[in-house]
Amino acid sequence: MTNSLDPATATHRSSDAWTARALLPANDRAPLVARRLVSTLLVAWGCADQVELTELVTSELVSNSVRYAADAGDIELELLVDADIIQLSVADGSPDSPVVRADPAGERRGLGLQLVERVALRWGVEEYLLGKRVWLELPARL
Repeated sequence: MTNSLDPATATHRSSDAWTARALLPANDRAPLVARRLVSTLLVAWGCADQVELTELVTSELVSNSVRYAADAGDIELELLVDADIIQLSVADGSPDSPVVRADPAGERRGLGLQLVERVALRWGVEEYLLGKRVWLELPARL
C-alpha cells in the first residue's frame, strides 16, 4: 500500500540512462510529492547540481495539472536522465493544452510556463492517452 508521500514508482537503468515513472493523485500534495521524488532521484543518479531547477519546473507542471485537470484522474510524472539531458514530463487526463500567459496586471500568477520557457532547453505539449503530456528538457550538468 502506498500513501501520498510514497507514490507508486518504477525505476529503470539502461546502459546509458536512468528512467523513473510515478503516478500521483491529483491533489494539493502532488507538487510536494513530485519535488521530493525528483530531488531524491537526481541526487541518487549523480545530478545533485540540477535538483533546485528541476524541482522548480516539476512543481510548476504538476501544480498546473492539479489546478486544471484534477477531475481527469491521476498525474503521471516521468523523469529520464542521461549523460547530457534531464527529460521531465507530466501527463494528465485533460486534453486542454497549457497557455503561456502574459502578466499585464502585475499579479505574478499563472506565469509558470514563462519560467519553463526561460530555463528549458526545449519544451512542448503532445497528445497522450486520453489527455496531454507536457515535457521539457534541462541540461544534466551545470
